[in-house]
Amino acid sequence: MKPHDRSFGPEWRIRSRRDFAAIHGARVRSESGPLLVYGLPNALGRLRIGISVGRRVGNAVIRNRIKRRIRESFRLHRSRWPAGYDLLVVVRPHEPAAVEAYAESLGRSIEGIEKTWRRRESKPTDTRD
Repeated sequence: MKPHDRSFGPEWRIRSRRDFAAIHGARVRSESGPLLVYGLPNALGRLRIGISVGRRVGNAVIRNRIKRRIRESFRLHRSRWPAGYDLLVVVRPHEPAAVEAYAESLGRSIEGIEKTWRRRESKPTDTRD
């Protein structure tokens, strides 16, 4: 994988219900703008993304427009963000924004998720028996 690889093949996507449930079940999330992003570390050394847009956001045209823009922001900016996380992006109702606005929201959320996981990993474990 090249450092500035801008493809968006299956290796970058999360699609299975099991993966979505695992990420959501980790309960580590960060909110930025209309995006609620859940994150879970993976052993792949790269970011992967799954997107959930409910019907409350708008009709099919609006929902698909938002998903395309989020995927594009992920594709263009993922090399700048911390790698090694599976992300579940839940979109809240809003008017579709520009690709750069989604990139900014995703970036802030990913940084928040990384901070949370670093804090969790650095906590000493209780070794009482």
